[in-house]
Amino acid sequence: MVSRRLLLGALMGVAAPAIAFAEGEGGSPSLLTKKGRRTAHALKHQATDKAALDKALATVKPVTPEPAHAPAAAEAMAISPDEALGRLKHGNAIFARGGANISLPSMARVAELSKGQKPFAVIIGCSDSRAAPELIFDCNLGELFVVRVAGSTVSREGLGSIVYAVEHLGAPLIVVLGHTKCGAVGAAVDVATKHAELHGALYEMVLPILPAVLEAEEQHPADLQDAAIRQNVRDIARRLKVADGTLAERVEEGRLKVVSACYDLTTGTVAFDA
Repeated sequence: MVSRRLLLGALMGVAAPAIAFAEGEGGSPSLLTKKGRRTAHALKHQATDKAALDKALATVKPVTPEPAHAPAAAEAMAISPDEALGRLKHGNAIFARGGANISLPSMARVAELSKGQKPFAVIIGCSDSRAAPELIFDCNLGELFVVRVAGSTVSREGLGSIVYAVEHLGAPLIVVLGHTKCGAVGAAVDVATKHAELHGALYEMVLPILPAVLEAEEQHPADLQDAAIRQNVRDIARRLKVADGTLAERVEEGRLKVVSACYDLTTGTVAFDA
């Protein structure tokens, strides 16, 4: 077994900065080329006769307004961190009372999303099949950027995904979501308190959770597993605020909020720590 001191020293450090991702899309070329300007100039002088000009104008197709999903419209619709958090709370309230929208997106919406995404929140959740964020927050395609692994922990690759969603997609909110009766946290509790032996990747899975178990144990809770579940997401949320320069800067400026929460498998409700 690994000692308490070694575990805390090795696992409680701040994560190294993740490599930023690029979208790989170049800028749009100018539509008004020199050739285009010369052509427009020539056409203007050809229409010296008023009747001819009126006839030409009658054939011009009216300009179609830009669709609502154009980039400028998307920027105008950006929401604040508190508004994003409010949307999640409202969606969960709908889900918990059994009124969630389970309709599938139309093919028009699918086609629209193929042009780009603008999720309003990043959800770091557990892989548990009973805790799907899109369902419990009454959301649909394109609304949430989800990073899931058993125990709701964050690896270096996971951190990179989070930074990408914040820096390149503009997500203003990160929620670290745990859930009651989490098996991964339960396994970590067994390792810490019962000297349970896990092999290979299973042991590596619970290692990042062990510090939260040790912290929770010091409080002598009636239910250590539940206390460790909540301590785990609080610790991850706290570390994320300083885990990368992009995240730290936006948190400091008020453009990003990082909160922890716990989903109750029995009631369907999410309790936020903010």
